[in-house]
Parts: sequence; C-alpha cells; structure tokens
Amino acid sequence: MPKMEHANEALQKDSGKDWCRGCLATDLSFIGEKDGYRLLRCASCGTTITNPYPGNEELAAYYANYQQTGNYLKKQDRKFKRGLGRVRRMIKSGASGKRFLDIGCSIGAVTAAAASLGLDAYGIDIDEATLRIAQEQYGDKARFEFITVEALAARGDKFDMIYMSEVIEHVNNPEEFVAALSSLLNKGGLLYLTAPDGGHFGVPKNFTDWGMVTPPNHLTYFTRKGITRLLARHGLIVKKFQLALKPGMKVFAYKTA
Repeated sequence: MPKMEHANEALQKDSGKDWCRGCLATDLSFIGEKDGYRLLRCASCGTTITNPYPGNEELAAYYANYQQTGNYLKKQDRKFKRGLGRVRRMIKSGASGKRFLDIGCSIGAVTAAAASLGLDAYGIDIDEATLRIAQEQYGDKARFEFITVEALAARGDKFDMIYMSEVIEHVNNPEEFVAALSSLLNKGGLLYLTAPDGGHFGVPKNFTDWGMVTPPNHLTYFTRKGITRLLARHGLIVKKFQLALKPGMKVFAYKTA
C-alpha cells in the first residue's frame, strides 16, 4: 500500500474515527444494528462495516464453535463441479503458470478440482477439522496446510493463480490480509474471489434483513467500488465482475507489479 494510504489509516485510528475498509473514507452513517453490532455505511463507496470489529481472540473463540463442516460435506460433489467450472474460467481468462492457491480451502473440493486440471494445487485454511478431511479425501492429489495468509506470505511463497471464495467478508483486518495476498501472487497473476455484494440490487432495503448480515461471522459487506479500491491499493486491478443474479460478487483481478 502507498505510504500516503498508510498515513491516512493511521490518522483515522489516532483520531478515534472508524473508517471504510473499502475506500478508507470516514464519512460513515449508522444504518442498523444486528446481534449487538452496529452497521455503518460508507457515503463514498457504499461498503458497510461492522462496528466494533472483533479482535483476533474474540474471532478465534467464535470459530472454535463454528459448525459448518457437516454442511460442506453434504455439498462436496457440487462444490467440486462448481470448482472445475470456476478454475477453467480462470485459465480461459489468461492465467498462466501452474501454481494454484486456494485460500480458505475448507474440505478441499476446489483445490482438488484445480489439481484434476493439471495445476500444482495448494490449499490453506485456519480450520484444522476441515483440513483433516481435505487431507484424507484429496491428499493424494493436492497439498494442504494449516496456516494463515499472512504467515504464508512471510515465508515467501509465490503463486500464479489465487482462488478465494467467501473469505474476505470474515476478515477483521482486510488491509493487512490483502497486502499479504498480493505478495503471494506473481506479477501478472490472477486473483478470483467471491464475496457478498453489499451494493447488489437484490439486497433488501432494510439491510439487516439480508441473510448475509451475520456478525461476527461476516464483518465487511463490500460493494464493487469498495472491493476495487481495496484491491487497487495493493496492486490488484479488477478486470471483470462476472454477472451474479444473487447478492454476491465474482471478481477477476490481476497483479500489476
């Protein structure tokens, strides 16, 4: 991130003001409350944030009791088939190279789909239970590791393609997370991400009625403008938003430097 943006964020923290995790603006307005968390919308890019953002310890405690693995297993075949389609679209979009990273790989279905297409596929997650399942089911086809994005980036690993589905909305520090993600991607590499779209025409007028509003599970509800600005600060330029009829976004972005 440019030095000016770092300074901007530091000033906002020092002033006690909250700020948009998409465009860094401080002109936020209260639009509702859910499960004890306030929801603030950015006047500049429309991104909605949770206030307060939970700390790492609070999130760790929450996810220690996160019961989604059973649901993922029921959808395993469907996730593999959908993953095949998405990875094929990444390849057709001009992605080159063979090193493929699946961030938040869960039970490993998409990682395995990438491996079946001849890619050197690697999946990471911070949920040890799901990773054990991934290893048991697909360990002969792909590699899996219990590690954070930040730790993987600090290790100096590099990839040609990064796939990240329904992850960024869970992160309590999107700036540091995307900075690490960007450092993992080779120049010219492709990022494909999906996330809830807080600016989608299908979002209810009363924002808190939207099923995706589930703090502290989902913390940031980016709009297309907000996610574009966040990624751009870290050298990731959005080239295309794939059509989404439901309130979600599907983003193709490239690493410029």
